[in-house]
Amino acid sequence: MRKIATILTLFAGVAALSAQAAEKGTIAILVNSLDNPYYSAEAKGAANKTKALGYQTLVLSHGEDVKRQGELISLVIGRKVQGILLDNADSQASVAAVQQAKNAGIPVVLINREIPVDGVALAQITHNNFQAGSDVANQFVEKMGESGKYAELTCNLADNNCVTRSKSFHNVIDQYPQMVSVARQDAKGNLLEGKRIMDSILQAHPDVKGVICGNGPVALGVVASLKAAGRQDVTVVGIDGSNDERDAIVNGDLYASVMLQAQAIASQGVEILDAYFTSGSYSGKERIMFRGIPIDKSNAQKVKDFNFTP
Repeated sequence: MRKIATILTLFAGVAALSAQAAEKGTIAILVNSLDNPYYSAEAKGAANKTKALGYQTLVLSHGEDVKRQGELISLVIGRKVQGILLDNADSQASVAAVQQAKNAGIPVVLINREIPVDGVALAQITHNNFQAGSDVANQFVEKMGESGKYAELTCNLADNNCVTRSKSFHNVIDQYPQMVSVARQDAKGNLLEGKRIMDSILQAHPDVKGVICGNGPVALGVVASLKAAGRQDVTVVGIDGSNDERDAIVNGDLYASVMLQAQAIASQGVEILDAYFTSGSYSGKERIMFRGIPIDKSNAQKVKDFNFTP
């Protein structure tokens, strides 16, 4: 009888939590491809916080397709979700989608990517991409001894975050006249594209000594190219801080990166939505920026799933 009572108590607890979540409503979480470790970490951080606060959660992927994003926004509005956490598909093109949700009485918190207007989203939480780019560029220049031929592989020049990172790279590197750029190409944020471009660079510029990359997948593509070519004399850095980058740093294949706090920005976005639902208003800053955390061999093992444990 005691076992039955215990089981009944457990069921009652689960039912109570389910009822609470149903009563508080659903928060929709819309991100890019869930196959990408960064976006997967965003979704994980948001979903964990959403559930911890007693909401139901709906995780959807727009795949960086503006049309698909619009369809999903319409879908979740129809589902009458309480709020939306969105890593948008395109900064400019996403203004209308965020406005559509606002007009329907559904608050939107943006993470990772901003939109170029104020007062439409409840809050916009991003990374300090200029700081991240500057930090990793300084590590790159130091490791290169302030001189040598280098290449830059950008992550996706259609993304303002990547444009900012590239500008910050050059804000640092261009101060050193003996740092000589031999190539600059857009690898579209893709590992395979990063490898393909680096294969070509090695053929055209076999004396290249360093590669600075706009994100982690591109950096890992460069590492794969260098490994295939038997080149261990090229310094590679990137930005993102995934588990794969961490392992590459520990193994000595990648020199440094900057970990972006994917789970932290997503979690804070959910907290802002929850506070808004509770009080009926939000009086905090609309634009909030998180610093990236520089990582190298000295601290890379403290990184896991875009969380950093001091």
